[in-house]
Amino acid sequence: MKKWLIIVFILVSLLSILVWWRAPLVGNEWSRQTVYVWLTDAWYGRSTDAHAHALWIDDDATEGVFIVKRIADELNVHPYFAVIADQLTPALADSLSAWQQQGSGIVLHGFRHDRWWDWEPAQIAEDIRRSYLRLQELGFDTAKIVKMVVPPHGCNNRTIRRVIEEAGCQMISGATLVNPDRHVFQLGRIPITPDTDTTTMRKLLQKAYDRKGFVIFGTHSSIPSSFSPKKTRQVLQMAKEIGFDFVR
Repeated sequence: MKKWLIIVFILVSLLSILVWWRAPLVGNEWSRQTVYVWLTDAWYGRSTDAHAHALWIDDDATEGVFIVKRIADELNVHPYFAVIADQLTPALADSLSAWQQQGSGIVLHGFRHDRWWDWEPAQIAEDIRRSYLRLQELGFDTAKIVKMVVPPHGCNNRTIRRVIEEAGCQMISGATLVNPDRHVFQLGRIPITPDTDTTTMRKLLQKAYDRKGFVIFGTHSSIPSSFSPKKTRQVLQMAKEIGFDFVR
């Protein structure tokens, strides 16, 4: 019996090391991240928050942000925008910086949306630094930039995680899951798309609410085929009715 316990312990230890070193480990790009982030969050444990929270992040920040802002104003929530610093037009930058002063969040999403997969740590750190500088040039209050980074194209590896953590930021991963609370390092998102089943979404949200979890909703208003204003409005309204406290 003792021999088997030792073998099991060694196997679990090796698996843990392998997951950390080579993760994401199995499945396709998105499910690998979900499995990996779920495993690391499982170590973290249950929520330490007093109640459930929600956040809405819209990626890329093109003309669709005006629809996002309209929905947000209707529902009285503050949207967060993951911006590609060097791809903002002056008109978009003016609107987003004005909304930032009104309470909307600005999140980093890469200087030019390059893939970080095979980059060296110094390259990723420089990309983050250039993003801050470019946003400052465009009139944003960089002191109020939300301490979150959405890696371009859902990139996630050990180097990327380390650089983001060293920058004092949380990482918005490509994992599709509910987070234990707002304080874990890697945060997953629940996408809202034209294919979202609102009945299934309600069950997921109720379960997350009961566990005092942190739900981040993800949309891509920059890609019309992937963005449904109707479904987005329905899901966010549903979250408010259930009782989620939207992060400001």
